[in-house]
Amino acid sequence: MAELNFYQKLSDIQLRLKAPKSQYNNFGKYSYRNCEDILEAVKPLLNEHQLYINISDSIEVIGNRFYVKATVTVSDGVTSQTTTAYAREEESKKGMDGSQVTGASSSYARKYALNGMFAIDDNKDSDTTNQGQKTKQEKPKEQKEYCCSNCGKPFEGFTAKSTGQKYTAAQAYHMSKEKYGKALCGDCSGKSKNQNKPEEMI
Repeated sequence: MAELNFYQKLSDIQLRLKAPKSQYNNFGKYSYRNCEDILEAVKPLLNEHQLYINISDSIEVIGNRFYVKATVTVSDGVTSQTTTAYAREEESKKGMDGSQVTGASSSYARKYALNGMFAIDDNKDSDTTNQGQKTKQEKPKEQKEYCCSNCGKPFEGFTAKSTGQKYTAAQAYHMSKEKYGKALCGDCSGKSKNQNKPEEMI
């Protein structure tokens, strides 16, 4: 079998690389991978093909903001391939000093440079959610618990004629459940009453 060239080796690594999402985000409620997870998974494959990897950072100023530029290079000593990724430093982050802010930006940029090199798709791993910021919450589904136990018809709020007191659907549901032993809408509660009457009274 002919020896693979550099790009064939890199393609083989991209195809075979398995970098599990071993980290868990408690705020976003999802698993994700970080830079260290990718490196741990790819190093044996690089060694198999006798390729080496180099990762470096540089700081660039764009406008009035600082960016960490991560550069990943894979080479066989003759041919090489390079990818880059940027991460903007936060002006300040609670609980972090300046060096920690830069370090966090470096890790983020390096991960996405590695993603580009090895064709890894991270479709649910953003910097903001990893740092514990609240993500957009899904609109809660309409509650289905306030429905008739017999026919499934949803309870509705009402106003008592005698007192003018207003009751919500939830209150109507619980009042019916307390009265009949289970939640029954107006139609079903009427049927329940008739079922308990002697035949000559129906």
